[in-house]
Amino acid sequence: MDRISELPEVVLQYIPSFLPIKQVVQSTVLSTRWKHIWTTFPNLVFDETYFDSKLWRSPKNKKNPEVQKKIKALFNFVEKTLQSHHRQRLHINKFLLHCKGQKKSISFVETVDRWIGFVVDSDVEEMNLGFGFFGINYTLPQRVLVAKSLTVLILYKCKLESTCGDIYLPSLKKLSLSYVDADDQMFQNLIAGCPVIESMMFRECRGLKSIKASNVPKVMAITLEGNALESLELEAFNLYYLSMRQVTIGSGFNLLHCKNLRHLSLCVVYLSNEWLNNNLPGLALLEKLELKICFELKTIKISNHHLKSLDLDRCAYLIEVEIDAPKLSTFIYYGTYRASISSNALALSQATYNLRCLNVPDPTDVEKIEFLSKLSNSKLLELSVERAENAIIPKEFRETLPSPSYNVKHLMVTISKSFTRDEIGELVDSLLWISPLPDILSIECSNNSKPDFDQISLKFSYKKSICKGDDTSCCKFLPFPCWRHCLKTVKIDSLKGHYADGEILYKYFFENAIILEDFQFHVILLEHFIVLNHIMPSSLNFQVARMSSNFEAREVLEDAKKVSNEAQAKNSSDAIGKICLKVGKEMAYAEDEVLS
Repeated sequence: MDRISELPEVVLQYIPSFLPIKQVVQSTVLSTRWKHIWTTFPNLVFDETYFDSKLWRSPKNKKNPEVQKKIKALFNFVEKTLQSHHRQRLHINKFLLHCKGQKKSISFVETVDRWIGFVVDSDVEEMNLGFGFFGINYTLPQRVLVAKSLTVLILYKCKLESTCGDIYLPSLKKLSLSYVDADDQMFQNLIAGCPVIESMMFRECRGLKSIKASNVPKVMAITLEGNALESLELEAFNLYYLSMRQVTIGSGFNLLHCKNLRHLSLCVVYLSNEWLNNNLPGLALLEKLELKICFELKTIKISNHHLKSLDLDRCAYLIEVEIDAPKLSTFIYYGTYRASISSNALALSQATYNLRCLNVPDPTDVEKIEFLSKLSNSKLLELSVERAENAIIPKEFRETLPSPSYNVKHLMVTISKSFTRDEIGELVDSLLWISPLPDILSIECSNNSKPDFDQISLKFSYKKSICKGDDTSCCKFLPFPCWRHCLKTVKIDSLKGHYADGEILYKYFFENAIILEDFQFHVILLEHFIVLNHIMPSSLNFQVARMSSNFEAREVLEDAKKVSNEAQAKNSSDAIGKICLKVGKEMAYAEDEVLS
């Protein structure tokens, strides 16, 4: 007997639960006991991968006898599997049927109705149905809406008939409807027929005009997207999460009874200042607030002693923001720099500021500095800019104005457009003025650019005893000395970098850091999955080795030579071998100066 066959039955059922149904059937050759396991498998997933949507979409395949034979075989397998479960009275945990390319016909509808009947009779717990009949939705059988065993019901492009009769799903905890057609009363009956519902999602549901949730005491999460709602009445005292997207919010939307709401997300919604300022005070326990692309908002007043996270994203006409949230720790802002923002968020630990403002001119350097100073309490500051020059503050301002974010310990900068290697020194100099004593400085280029490197991370350590030198003009506005007077070590990790980066940065820090003891530059070549540590041109290696007794130049050179020799011995022609050979040659070139 093979080892798999010796496993307990519960384990044999559990292992295939991670596989698509096709692979479950294929795996039966691995074990004698697995030979018929698919016939009793409790999780039945027949998705677009199983039905191979390409077979349905090509007009040529409609008259191809071989393709039609294959399609028929796929349907027959589903039929036999469900019949087997029904005949053996086997329980079904999960049933997923996504058939979005099949043309609707009487025979197809009758087949699907029969399949669903088998599944309901098998006390299915999770049902996920998705169709796409070129704008024509599949009408859900009435028996699904009275299935006592259902705990999860997910429907895509289905239709609920108003003549269905009573609706009662006593065990349903999760309801998700996308592109479902029904009249408004049918939706209300469905909600009312789910007494223990915990999560509801309605996306682009035609006919849905109002949501009245008064008899659903256990509901904790509601998501609304793209529905033409006229009213929202929630008496859900345990509601924890509410998300509304592409919705027009009017006077018929009332959140005053959602006393325990913790997370409110509004995205691409039309709402008035009056509605927001009337409803927010009633959400005393709110911890996370997201306002994204809310075009009508001009003034926001937030007073909440539990709020921890605030995200203001592309509210283009925002003029004034007043924040009274002493526990606020995360603040994300993407919008006009001209908005007046006042805050007492003393606990702020993370702030994100997107300098790529929409439909307005780029901010002046003074405006950038003024706005950044509003985020001075943050320990982690994320800046997003379009070009490297957007993050570079001119030297005349750096010499006459105080650093705006001197409390920041981790400064992260994302640049959307590529920039040259020549800009890296000036960029780092400006960022270290914005945050003059960071532990980490990260610079990352987004995927749509082709920079000299993808990401560079600089980690700093400082002398414990910090004291200013004779020349304190660089930090005369600071309550403490800047990095120039106390920087001890610099460790740089660069993705897709080059030794030239190390030369530029080494020269910069060597000239500006008074007591620098150690400089390390690591290049990580992801495309070849190897890491080159401390590998730099000869002159740089020599200077670093001379500065620090801890610098492991000798060991690195020896290791590189060994790798190079191994590659030569194997006569390797692959990419990694070529890199090793190149490294060995560069190390041999540097050896005379570094090891002398």
